[in-house]
Amino acid sequence: MRAFFTLGVIVACAISCGLSLRAADQEPAAAKGPAEESSPAPGDKTDENVSREFLGLAAVPEFRGVIDDPDGYVNLRKDKRADAPVVTKVKAGEPFEFQKKEHDDWCHVKLESGMGGWMPYSRIKLYFTKQDLPAKPEEGDEVDEQARARGINYYEVTQAAARGDQKALKTFLSFRGDGAAAEEHVRVSSVVIHLIGDEAFAKFLDEQSLDFCEQLTVAWESRTVWPFDTKEYFRRHFPKSAKFLFGDYDALIRDYTRAIKRNPRDSHAYRKRGVIEYEKDEWDQAIHDFDRAIELNPKDDHAWYDRGAARVEKGENAVAAKDIQKAIDLNGKVGDYYLDLGSCQLFNRRPREAIAAALKALKLDPDNATMINTVLATGYLFDNQFEKAKTVYSENIAAGIRSDRSFSEVVLDYFKRLEEAGVTHPDMEKIKALLTTEAEAR
Repeated sequence: MRAFFTLGVIVACAISCGLSLRAADQEPAAAKGPAEESSPAPGDKTDENVSREFLGLAAVPEFRGVIDDPDGYVNLRKDKRADAPVVTKVKAGEPFEFQKKEHDDWCHVKLESGMGGWMPYSRIKLYFTKQDLPAKPEEGDEVDEQARARGINYYEVTQAAARGDQKALKTFLSFRGDGAAAEEHVRVSSVVIHLIGDEAFAKFLDEQSLDFCEQLTVAWESRTVWPFDTKEYFRRHFPKSAKFLFGDYDALIRDYTRAIKRNPRDSHAYRKRGVIEYEKDEWDQAIHDFDRAIELNPKDDHAWYDRGAARVEKGENAVAAKDIQKAIDLNGKVGDYYLDLGSCQLFNRRPREAIAAALKALKLDPDNATMINTVLATGYLFDNQFEKAKTVYSENIAAGIRSDRSFSEVVLDYFKRLEEAGVTHPDMEKIKALLTTEAEAR
């Protein structure tokens, strides 16, 4: 769910071309010198008798794939035409190697039998096995070192995630590396998702916030399933997961409505439909569904929090704070609950409560410190602790919160929202000047 204040940290990974895992591990064969090159035997293919289509694939990387077609087979054709002669039928579950040129609708496929031909790219799904998962790390492994710095055993978490362990999958997909580690992690993410499949991945995403799903798509949008287009690939081969990843809100509402018709006491379906309605700015409908979810399952902390978020959007900050506090009473280990409670209390003109909530959020979620500090510093400001506020603002000016937004920009926007709600402080102008001046100096 799009939290009413939290702007999840989105780190767009720089993703490389990502050769197939097996091909990447193979060392290129040593080139033969002129004296070593053998003459072609009669019938061997040479540059003179191989079609230009095949010759043009010399520098194109190979991938492994299987077919994904409702008929259970795909015709392998002699040429790149739908009416070309059929070489053979490729059945479901039969791995093969393939090559695809950019912007080409056909892939060259080579079967394990050695037979080759052409197949529409839309019928091909990437193929991985457990052997494509990372081996136990050696000293100096960048991904392992960066993960361990965050308290994560990358090898163990990846293995568990590939088995479908929900907790491990959340940890694995939440990890963000830097540089080459980021590239490697996105490549491994593709392996993990293909191993668990669409059904299990969609079930996992159904339990996550829409913010989490959005962050995944930003991190993966470049080349997660290269050489294919990410959005088109997921919608074709992971259709259930794609609804969550790419915000197909109308389809999700239909799904949850059908679930409610099947079971009118399905509190999860009510809450998730409310989340989608929230995303569509349909506050009243969302609150109505959250009401029903709470009625059916009053111990669901997510439902209380979600209703609080919707009430904030309607300007009902007092009752919103009560809902979020109830969520905290049920589950006091979620940093975002405290962060958003703190923000809500600022609108309620209760800065000390905002400070207390922000400090608790920092303990629970130190990785989100920059965002939390926007609330903490503003709490100090409104509590007339100007020097403390100034220190926190100054220490975070150079920090980024999202790939396209700085700490200063977020704070200034936050000030604007507070002022529009009639919540002001005489020293706000000093902080505005501080943020603007120091940001320009940097």
